[in-house]
Amino acid sequence: MLVLMALALRAFYLEAWLASSVPIRKDRRGCLGVEVRRRVGMHEIPGHVSEFPVPREERIRVSRLLGIALWHDEMSVALPSTACECFENIAPQDFDRQFPDWLRLARHSA
Repeated sequence: MLVLMALALRAFYLEAWLASSVPIRKDRRGCLGVEVRRRVGMHEIPGHVSEFPVPREERIRVSRLLGIALWHDEMSVALPSTACECFENIAPQDFDRQFPDWLRLARHSA
């Protein structure tokens, strides 16, 4: 019972954390689903790199079972410093090539 409660709390936490991101790709096979989400904004990076937040695009791959978020992987890339003036104008395809295949808008076969 305690394990189920911990899993439910984790799923609830993930859904709340993912609320500030936007889905850009969804793949579903039966009751299993994988979606890629994105978030663009100012992010704090380690102090030894910069003491100021920098513009970044973050992509998150979310694994779901019956629509419940179970796990996520994330990665972010740096954006030009001028990007902080117009985050809403940055389209997902603008920096898509900087992400690995599993985080891109469309999967490419090798």
